Amino acid sequence: MHNGPLAGLVAVCAGSDLMHPLGALVTGGVAGALFVYLFTLTQNRWKIDDVLGVWPLHGLCGAWGGIAAGIFGAKALGGLGGVAFMSQLAGTLLGIAVAVLGSLIVYSLLKKAFGLRLDAEEEFNGADLSIHKISSTAERETLW
Repeated sequence: MHNGPLAGLVAVCAGSDLMHPLGALVTGGVAGALFVYLFTLTQNRWKIDDVLGVWPLHGLCGAWGGIAAGIFGAKALGGLGGVAFMSQLAGTLLGIAVAVLGSLIVYSLLKKAFGLRLDAEEEFNGADLSIHKISSTAERETLW
């Protein structure tokens, strides 16, 4: 319930100083819908374990916001101007490339050094119990 509006805020931040309020409303609305659709797709169809929705929330909605700043920041659509769509698109694509490349490097090193997955039993019990030796729910807590 809270991530839809948060997705709108993430997207609008890229051009909040440039956009007309109606452009910001459209940007936020598209981002909210984009997040809900892609979070559901990521979890249910692709089976990617992104519980907090970081990738669709910050990654995709942030990218949409960068591109939307080039669209709704234009004077023709009520924005303040001084921004070009193609430069926003190029900057957004470059940001995505840096994030993907950096992630591949960091996670490759972490995978080689420590591994990224728990074994089957630890995964079944959950990371809180397996790694931190605490329960994630009060009902399972036996220390009190």
